Amino acid sequence: MAKPIQCIVAVAQNGVIGREGRLPWHIPEDLAWFLDQTKGGTMIEGPACYAELGKALEGRGTVVVSRDPAKTFPGAERTADLPAAVALAETMPWTGPTWITGGERIYAEGLPLCSKLFITRIHRDFPGDRFFPADWHQHFTKLASSKDGEVDGLKYTFEVWERGQ
Repeated sequence: MAKPIQCIVAVAQNGVIGREGRLPWHIPEDLAWFLDQTKGGTMIEGPACYAELGKALEGRGTVVVSRDPAKTFPGAERTADLPAAVALAETMPWTGPTWITGGERIYAEGLPLCSKLFITRIHRDFPGDRFFPADWHQHFTKLASSKDGEVDGLKYTFEVWERGQ
């Protein structure tokens, strides 16, 4: 049986997910949620996401999608495209889901493959240069759970969405 493919992302009100290779906000509870959800699975990410995390995270597999064969990602596997990354994740020893963890291109290509979306909705606009697909509601229509939070006046909501039938 194939591992489920799921997406996890934090998104500002205006769709921003990044600015100059970094998250434009700092929400410790969101990072903890990300680490908890992805533990035991395999993360598929682009080079900027790998760089933002600073390394391959312990307790999960990591596949970096990079078209540059000269780039190396210590502790992670590298593939040239998303289909190869998904196939590789399926063979890795981690028993949890395969996670689409960004950035912009990986989300755009991977979202149609996902059965669930774990989204932290940031209730403010942020300047940025990387965006989450605006049409995500076409893929996910059923809100399964929701939990509100706030840090330093910045409000956010953790949501889990399921693919519509």
